[in-house]
Amino acid sequence: MILESTVPRQQERRAEDVLLAAEPDVFEDIGLQGVAAAVWQRRPEPSFQAWLDNLPARHLPTMRVVTPLEHVQSLATSACEQAKMPDCEERNMLIDDIAALAFMAGNVLACSSLRVRLDVASNTMCPKFHLDAVPARLLCTYRGAGTEYCLEGQTSDSRGIRTVRTGSAALFRGANWPSKERTALLHRSPAVRGSDATRLLLVIDPVDD
Repeated sequence: MILESTVPRQQERRAEDVLLAAEPDVFEDIGLQGVAAAVWQRRPEPSFQAWLDNLPARHLPTMRVVTPLEHVQSLATSACEQAKMPDCEERNMLIDDIAALAFMAGNVLACSSLRVRLDVASNTMCPKFHLDAVPARLLCTYRGAGTEYCLEGQTSDSRGIRTVRTGSAALFRGANWPSKERTALLHRSPAVRGSDATRLLLVIDPVDD
């Protein structure tokens, strides 16, 4: 595991560290003191990524649901069917991964229901650095450039901006995280460049039981 800390500690209790690890267990450390985000660093299978990157944008699934954990897989399957995404091994890999990330988020955040979104965008969705008005948010970019993040006060300094790589999953604390620490890590959507650039982004938020 790598602990990424970008500035010295200040007197105010702030959560600003980013934990980077090659195993999903890193999500369990989101509640540690000073931790603002936990990133499961992973690289998709090259054949899966090539298939997804070359799929026409009209066949990428979209979804916006509030659902119990056990229904995420079937709802993701329905979204793929509605988009007429080809029924193949790669589609099954995508559906299984969405369901697995939802299960992990639900387990770590101790909730049985989630708000799950699949967004398809060919323009920049959230261009300004911000803190989400939720307890926590899991983000995974399956296609296109990954989410960018930095500490507040460093938004205009490109040297302090980091990017979650495509296929990795990042759990960010939000403004409503139940802690006396103030979350000082902001994030944004990357700039979309090129007429054929399209992102597929998974967003998972906890829902109060």
